[in-house]
Amino acid sequence: MAGNARAETRTVNDEVVQGEGVDETTPLLESQSKSTYVTFGKCLEEEWKPSVGFWWIETALWANVFLSGFDGTITASTYAAIGSDFNAVNNAAWLTTSYLITSTAFQPLYGRFSDMFGRRICFFISTVTFMVGCFGCSVANSMLVLDIMRGVTGFGGGGLITMATVINSDIIPFKQRGMYQAMQNILVGFGAVLGASCGGVIAESIGWRWCFLLQVPVSVLALIVGYVVLENPPCMVPTLDPKRPLLSAMQRLDFSGALVLVIALVAQLMGLSLGGNEFPWGSPLVIGSLVGSVILLFMFVGIEATTKAIPMIPLRMLQGWQPTVVQLTNVFSGMAAYAYMFMVPLYFQAVRGDSPSEAGLRLIIPALATPVGGVVAGVLMHRGYPLCLNVQLGTATMLLGNLLAMSMGITDSRWKESLYMVPANLGLGLTNPSVLFSFVSLFEHQEQAVATSTVYLIRSMGTIYGVTITAAIVQNVLLVRLPGTLGDAATEELIEKLRQSLFSISELPPVLEVAVRALYADALRIAFAASSAFAAVSFLFSLAQKTGSLQRRCKSADQADESGQANDGQDEPAR
Repeated sequence: MAGNARAETRTVNDEVVQGEGVDETTPLLESQSKSTYVTFGKCLEEEWKPSVGFWWIETALWANVFLSGFDGTITASTYAAIGSDFNAVNNAAWLTTSYLITSTAFQPLYGRFSDMFGRRICFFISTVTFMVGCFGCSVANSMLVLDIMRGVTGFGGGGLITMATVINSDIIPFKQRGMYQAMQNILVGFGAVLGASCGGVIAESIGWRWCFLLQVPVSVLALIVGYVVLENPPCMVPTLDPKRPLLSAMQRLDFSGALVLVIALVAQLMGLSLGGNEFPWGSPLVIGSLVGSVILLFMFVGIEATTKAIPMIPLRMLQGWQPTVVQLTNVFSGMAAYAYMFMVPLYFQAVRGDSPSEAGLRLIIPALATPVGGVVAGVLMHRGYPLCLNVQLGTATMLLGNLLAMSMGITDSRWKESLYMVPANLGLGLTNPSVLFSFVSLFEHQEQAVATSTVYLIRSMGTIYGVTITAAIVQNVLLVRLPGTLGDAATEELIEKLRQSLFSISELPPVLEVAVRALYADALRIAFAASSAFAAVSFLFSLAQKTGSLQRRCKSADQADESGQANDGQDEPAR
């Protein structure tokens, strides 16, 4: 065996493949002959083919991916109806915001925790927590309880797509991930289409509670299949004490930084959500939350820069020109996308007078455009087009869509509205996977879990900023201009009622109803102008990106791998 001390044996599609890079001290992963996890030397592009076990793993992952898309749009299409049911439309944004706060705050933990404790346990935690949250939403008896359970759902929801992407990075060669990411985008889009089209119908026919309850069986399916087929890859941080894994992890991981980051994000987003809606922007609570969050974020940066533990987010991932412009593109595209997504159903119900079911049906066309954009992005990546070109095309299309939405008015025809809504969602489908791979391609494979969760964290922060800023714009415009619009009929009670329930608009005298709907149109036009500005900034930053194709990234990895093997051959004495 002396001459073969560096021989490596790997299992690829249940066949043994000889390579180089390990010796007799390396753990024999090949004992799991059916394992879908593969160590990608030279990307294994020619040898790798999906096995039966691979497709079962994808079934569990795609069930969660579908739920992520479904939950997002079904909430967007029914939040006004839910808020009206509790007489709290002005607080309905919390259905989205509470979810996004927790999903954003805990999302970065999934990447690092999955490196420490394994993909399997993190997959289970996200799936079970999401399922419990959905069930809690279905039985909530007040807006407060519903918002809390949406927060619980967000804790799990933050890991649904994150863990799917991380696990796929373990089992799919980088060069081939474009097409599988496109398939994942189709599932997200399919879930979004069903959520958008069925949300209003479900709410009007059997009640909005079923919008959440129907998600539970799909979570159960993902949980059962995942329990049977999902394995852990070789540990990315393999020195945990098996006798005391939790204590060992707490000693090695930067838990203090994680805690500070979570508190900072929650404080900042609470301040943005409360300001101008439930409290004046000059309120001590709002100012204290925002200032405190900034201080805590600086503390987090200081902790991450000086800690000797394993950081949750290595600061070097956010240093340098290319990582910076990719993430700036990411955050502003997230702001534009969710601001637009949140305002469109409000436009249909408040301006055009549609019922929740009608508004949901009108969301089908833009929801279909998102997976189409994702498929186009996947095909372009698979064929070797530069990632930066994909991002630029996507952000430009998003900008066009937001500008078209800003131009919509009460007298526009329905076909014109349907046509105008397509570009923004098409651009979103193009942008998201391209930004993800643009960032991940800048780092080595063992860092892809943390890089992936970082992309989703920054994007989620953008989505929350977009929703809270545009919701605050609409509510503040209504608060300032409703008294003048109502004239002699204006009372504090009526103004509050019109801000809380969209159903109350149709109860007004015809002249006032038209005036209030026109006011909503003006408020939403300003909100769409803000989302257009976000998209424009994202496009400008995308022009500075220089990321190449997936094939170039794979070739670079091959060259580095060959160089490393050559050095190994020179440095290691023969045995």
